[in-house]
This record gives sequence, C-alpha cells and structure tokens, in this order.
Amino acid sequence: MKDVKGKIQTVIGFLVIGFLIFGLVRGCYNRNLADPVTVVTSGRVASPVKNALFWHEKELEKTAFAFSSELSLEESLFIQPLYEDLKATGLVSEQITTMSEIAVEKMIELDAYPDTGTEPDVLEIAEEGGYPYIFEITITEAKGKKNTNDLNSVKYLFSLYDVPNDSILWEAESTRLSGFWGGGMPKGDKLIAALKKHLKEANIIE
Repeated sequence: MKDVKGKIQTVIGFLVIGFLIFGLVRGCYNRNLADPVTVVTSGRVASPVKNALFWHEKELEKTAFAFSSELSLEESLFIQPLYEDLKATGLVSEQITTMSEIAVEKMIELDAYPDTGTEPDVLEIAEEGGYPYIFEITITEAKGKKNTNDLNSVKYLFSLYDVPNDSILWEAESTRLSGFWGGGMPKGDKLIAALKKHLKEANIIE
C-alpha cells in the first residue's frame, strides 16, 4: 500500500512540475515570440491613410480604479510613443483624449466630474477638422496582482474609422504583459513594431 501511495505521489509530483514547466514556456513564448496583435476586422484600403485623428478613449469603467495611477504610466510607456511613431508615418496628424460615456457616469457618481460634464463628439470634431479617418485606441481591460496595485496586463483595442461613412475599416486587439519576473510594464517598442507590421499588410501605412 505504501508503494502504491508513493507511486501516486511521484506521478502527481511529475504532473505538477510538468504544468509549471509548461506555464513557464508558454509565458516566455507569449512575451517574446508570439505575434502580440490579433486583427479583428481586416479591411484593406486602396492607398495608405493620411491625416487621421488619433483618439485615445479611456475606458475606466472596464478597469479597476485601483490601477488608475499605474494605467496612467501607459501614456508614457506605450500610447504617446505609438502616437509619435504613427505621426512619423503620416497616418495621424493630431490627437485627442476623452473618456467614454460610462466612464463619465462613473466619475459623476464619485463626485469627481460635474453633473453637466459631457465628453466631446469625436466624430463631429473629425468632420469639422477635415480628418477623413480616426485611429482610436481603447483600454478594454486591466489586470493586476491581488495584494498590490501592480499591473499584470493591459488589453487594447485599435480601430480605424472611416469618418464620412461612419464605419470601421480595420480593427485589432492586443494585450501588453508585465515582465515575466515582475518589474512592471515594459516599453511599447515591440508592440508598436508588431502593430505597424499589420498596418502595412493592410496598406494603411507605407
């Protein structure tokens, strides 16, 4: 009986070790080798897009407010560098930042926003400013460690709108992951490069 128990414990031990190794390998692959961008709507344009309005919508209602300060770092680590890079390609020429309607409602509930506060209609702004397209970037999810406010991941949705037709031409999503052994969120260089690769494949940028 002791031998049987010992064999069972050995098998369980090997399984646990196997799952741990699998998790480590998968984590390393996802962070370093897997394509971080998934195209959702793969519309292709006839010629590269120019003079789009870069719109960052802060979807605070889909994240934990405990992560708000950490999420603000995404501005400098990823969102602003992405804007500057896309501006250099000619895709975007100006940026605007707003909160979603649900986020505004949440802020009003917390007495952190006036009752009469409303966010501008970005489509109208684009039409009035002569922008034929809007490149929108939205934070749709944020996850962190249970006992701290440190971020583990931030999920993004990227959308390219055709302003005159009020339609989505191209859309993709991606998840930024913190360092495998901790250390916070990395710079956005790799994700920006991967995103640009897909934008080139769709002929959106040259």
